Amino acid sequence: MNIGKNKKVNLYSRVLGTVILLSFFYVWQRNTASMLGYKITEIKDRMNTISEENKYLTIKIMEITALNRLEEIAKKRLGLIAPRATDIIIIEEKKKL
Repeated sequence: MNIGKNKKVNLYSRVLGTVILLSFFYVWQRNTASMLGYKITEIKDRMNTISEENKYLTIKIMEITALNRLEEIAKKRLGLIAPRATDIIIIEEKKKL
């Protein structure tokens, strides 16, 4: 009778061990999924911030390189003026033989 009792205890121990092991695995899996969810949210927020910064910088580049602005800077800061018709000399390229 002692052998039958040992088999039952051994079976219950295995079942209990399996349940505990599966419980730990479940908790670990849920914890990992939760942490990955937070990381995904953080990365999405970062992507949105970078995207907004990219839009701002693109507009800034367009403003800085606008021809009207460059012409204004050339006139005011550098003292450049638009050429007169008499200042333009056209040089024709010689044809090679």
